[in-house]
Amino acid sequence: MAAQGYVSHAAASRRFAGLLFLLYILAFELVAAAALTLLLLFLDPQHAIVTNPAGYALRYGLPVALLSAVMFWRLYRGHAAAVTRQLDVRLVTLVDEPRFVTIAEQACTTLGVRVPRFGVIEADEPNALTVGEGPSAGLMIATRGLLERLDDDELLSVFAHEASHIRQGDTRILAANHALMRTALLWQLNNPLRIEQWQQLFLMICLPPFLILLLAGGAVTMLSLALARFARRGIKLSRDHVADGEAVRVTHYPEALLSALEKVHRRGLFPGFRSVEGLLFDGPADHEGGTHPGLADRLSAIRSLGASLFEPTRGRRDTRAPVRRRFGVAPAKENRRRLYPTDSEGRPLQQPPTPTLRLHALRFTDPDAYRQWQQAQIAWWEWRENDGRNPFGIKPALAIPAAMAAVFCLVFWWPRDNDLGHAARTFGPQAVVKMFAVANSGPECDGPSYPDGLCPGYSYTPEQLAIRREQIEERRREPVSSGPPNEGGAMFMSLFVFAVIGLALIRPALLKRIFGVVDASDEQLGRDPFRRR
Repeated sequence: MAAQGYVSHAAASRRFAGLLFLLYILAFELVAAAALTLLLLFLDPQHAIVTNPAGYALRYGLPVALLSAVMFWRLYRGHAAAVTRQLDVRLVTLVDEPRFVTIAEQACTTLGVRVPRFGVIEADEPNALTVGEGPSAGLMIATRGLLERLDDDELLSVFAHEASHIRQGDTRILAANHALMRTALLWQLNNPLRIEQWQQLFLMICLPPFLILLLAGGAVTMLSLALARFARRGIKLSRDHVADGEAVRVTHYPEALLSALEKVHRRGLFPGFRSVEGLLFDGPADHEGGTHPGLADRLSAIRSLGASLFEPTRGRRDTRAPVRRRFGVAPAKENRRRLYPTDSEGRPLQQPPTPTLRLHALRFTDPDAYRQWQQAQIAWWEWRENDGRNPFGIKPALAIPAAMAAVFCLVFWWPRDNDLGHAARTFGPQAVVKMFAVANSGPECDGPSYPDGLCPGYSYTPEQLAIRREQIEERRREPVSSGPPNEGGAMFMSLFVFAVIGLALIRPALLKRIFGVVDASDEQLGRDPFRRR
């Protein structure tokens, strides 16, 4: 996106927003293909992605694409609402904040931008940001520290900079990037087909088809995250230079913008800023891991552009008045409960609890607790997107154990006669289909008295009879192999299920530790911790 001025930058922003939409659909298709694998292997094995990619694309490709478009629009239009909840933004009107709203409306009107809503973050750090566009989905936000430290001309320059981001399409790009990254992180959080805990290694040792499924699921997760990171890197530094230039053009007051930048630089990083870093008026520079140009570059560009507008003797407007809190109105962050403490950059101090039915029920019984839990989950995984995972999504601490488990699985389950057909049936996705079919085919009686494998007295359904007959025919046609029997997978699955059920009944705490479950506290579940039970 090599934009040299406002017109080319705005055109490039529109093109890049379209690219982000296509990347979102691609990432969503990848996510859906992996998420539906087990379900389709059980319900519709003839059209699963691993058994029939073409059939899956024809039957499920278009519905998934339409669903992804709906999800993208929902996240895109809801970006302002998400930021409002995440940063505890208090929406204000002309009555609440007359100085702020008057100056911001003047900046929007001068630039020909539809006036958005306005909000205040009760933080002492001076900064500003803009989300979305228009009166319903747009939001221009200022911190309390910015309103108290800057005079009127400085504020006008800052809000003209922010309004320019709306006019040139930067907020569209950032909203689309938010939708893409959020979907990738939610998939990483809820993807069952990935190796995240060492306990999952036993699954692929006992059930060989899960070796390929777990590795493929982790690879899809990493690919969707790679697409989201690619989109994040597409947020160009030129957007701030163009916005600075537009602010100078409409205010004719470069000195005000220069002094505003000098007052805000390195002082505006309020708690939780990292999640909205790309939206900030002033944030970490690109060489510090951010997406903003350095202060020296911005100051030099402003001085060069506005050299003919400098008037050292010009006076400043300043209508600041002592802050008087309205009786009965307290800042939002003082009233809101904090269920998941974070550090100054928004990182959760502890791992959020594992998803359970009780936590999901909070969506209806305690929406605020549910949103805090979901945001904490996303933040927890977002901060671990650069923890050195390999292309299969395995973190370094699990790389060697996962490799050893994979080698053991291959050695133990590989046919001793090196029959590739037998190996494909053992490790391929069709083995999962067969496991589900055999597990649901009713009891089997073995021995010379039961050549058909059917147990007397049990009423088999027509589907179960068909599976049993097919199994008998396969045994007759299949040559004798010295490797593990084909029924081993089903046997191990049954033993695994019984072991899990037994632990759940006898030692539930041990089962939680084995699977890495993190329990939620009473407060996080919306219960009174002091209530007697």
